[in-house]
Amino acid sequence: MAHSAAREKQPADLAGAESGHEPGGAATPTGDVRAGERPTKGAGRGPVGRWINGGTVAVLTWLVASPVVFFLPTLIGQDPLSSRATTMPLVAAVCLAIGGFIVASRWSGQIVAGLAAGLAAAWMTLMLRAALVGTPFGFGGLYGDMGRTTASATRYTDTIVSSDTLVPSLPSEYPPFYTWLVGRASLLFDIPAWKLIADAEVLFMSASILVGFLLWRRLVNDWVALAITGMAMVAWSDPRKAYEVITLVVFVPWALEVFARTPRVRMHWLPAGLLGGFIAMTYQAWMVYAALGLIALVVIAWRTEPDRWAYLRRLGLVVAVAFVVSSWYVVPFIWATLTVGGQQVSDLYASSSVNQGLFPFLELTPLGLLQLVGLVGLVWLWRSAWWARPLLVMIIGVYAYRMVMMVRFGLTGHTGFLHYTMRLYTVLFVIAGVLVLAHVAPIVLRRLRVTPPRRAAGALLAVVLAWSAIGFTITWMPPDNRYALDAHKEPLPGGGYPEFAPNEGRRDWFPVDQVRQAVEGVLGPDPRRVTLAADDRLYSYLPWPGYLDINRTAGATLSHWDDRFAEIKRLVATTDPKAFAAASRETEFGPIDIFVLREKPDGWTWGGQRFTPAQFAPEYWTVVDDLEADFVVVIRR
Repeated sequence: MAHSAAREKQPADLAGAESGHEPGGAATPTGDVRAGERPTKGAGRGPVGRWINGGTVAVLTWLVASPVVFFLPTLIGQDPLSSRATTMPLVAAVCLAIGGFIVASRWSGQIVAGLAAGLAAAWMTLMLRAALVGTPFGFGGLYGDMGRTTASATRYTDTIVSSDTLVPSLPSEYPPFYTWLVGRASLLFDIPAWKLIADAEVLFMSASILVGFLLWRRLVNDWVALAITGMAMVAWSDPRKAYEVITLVVFVPWALEVFARTPRVRMHWLPAGLLGGFIAMTYQAWMVYAALGLIALVVIAWRTEPDRWAYLRRLGLVVAVAFVVSSWYVVPFIWATLTVGGQQVSDLYASSSVNQGLFPFLELTPLGLLQLVGLVGLVWLWRSAWWARPLLVMIIGVYAYRMVMMVRFGLTGHTGFLHYTMRLYTVLFVIAGVLVLAHVAPIVLRRLRVTPPRRAAGALLAVVLAWSAIGFTITWMPPDNRYALDAHKEPLPGGGYPEFAPNEGRRDWFPVDQVRQAVEGVLGPDPRRVTLAADDRLYSYLPWPGYLDINRTAGATLSHWDDRFAEIKRLVATTDPKAFAAASRETEFGPIDIFVLREKPDGWTWGGQRFTPAQFAPEYWTVVDDLEADFVVVIRR
């Protein structure tokens, strides 16, 4: 890492000096300034100086500032649906931008960049907390994916091993680490898991900026690292899927460290393996989408590395560590797939974006233009910039995956979640755009013999920070953002709504406390009987085993959704009470001992299936139908 004083000599350059050879074999003269590239040697003076750098300053700033701004919106108590509430993060963003301009006008070293990164991460905490004032729910409430995420977290309050959300005997198909952390934290702090989802979203989103900066500063100048991380978050981020955001932020620099030839010593195989394991057990899809590109990078490295076997040995160690770290999730799932089998139905959901976003670099927006610069620059700098080849190869690999899945979708209806690839290659294009500008700008200025004042760089930084933060605030604050609004529309489990819930569009109440009391009144406290529930919110609140998700495309592969649904249809058709009691006890996948059904004039329903009260004879079942909402609870005697 270059000492901050060394960078003072090039006020108009955001770059460090690189020495060494490019992946393609072309030598770069020592001292030739390349924008965005980091020097190969560390820069501390003495044992203390080595620890005082942009990274440590960013971490310390974040640790000090984040707890303060985390509670500040709640203490102020401003209605998040009002324009006044949006003003607070906007003012903070403008103050951060102005402060960045003033400080960067006087100092431009890595310490200042670290301070800016820590404050930017803390600002993210402030903005997201401001959006959720008055509600215990996270973005999206308990609807759709967020209901399943919350249910998974609730499941991990009851087990420490990888487990399916509804069927505890099956391992998880979806990477479980995020919800596992929430579930274990629920036990540690004695707070229901559904109340911690919002905090986890805020923490992971804020940490994404910090972690991205820390990883990128190993490869490029600190200011460029901050710009890359910030613009990547602007290109795509979703607080509902904060675990996807942080893994995407980690994945790109990790892939460069592991598979490409960087201008400095590569990350040691142990931390690289730990990061790989983190990605695999938190959200492994980025690895899958880019797999073809990563394989191509290995082939390229085999042809260009001076010590091929050392490269493969290190790569093997990284993979081994990643496998060990994620084995608690990967091994049970692979074993269950081989022994139990499954029916993949989750990727039968055809999103409206399945055929959209193929060429985001053609959009006439600031981000679209930045992506176009990135694409052109990657092609132009294929041999002269160390990062151009691996980034372009990864982009090609992601597009190849999408093309293959589009053909598969046309033939079979299975999407392979191809629409999510847009998130990855959009971020890759944006990262490339920042790197290209940081690489080319100093060269152009030198050739034009123009030395811009230091304040020009500070002004540019301020504009970028303000534009990014203001855009993010407007995008994710209610009422304009429907996911933020959903967090306020979700009814509380005991009845009522969050403090600032709008009067229109509120979700119907699910009386989970009354359901629990009804079941415990028959089976005793803490029952663990398999339940068929007409509202999946039951599993968001209670770690009860379930028989089947209502939504087919929400079903896990190992759960055999279609086969279980066939069993439910068979039960619906069994009208004799005695035969029904026996059949529901001996389904192909085990007994159903609790039914939580919607009470309607023409019967009791689960999804589109209609049961009749006559099927539940009192000698076999206890029926509780005096709930305040339109639900009935039936418990096996």
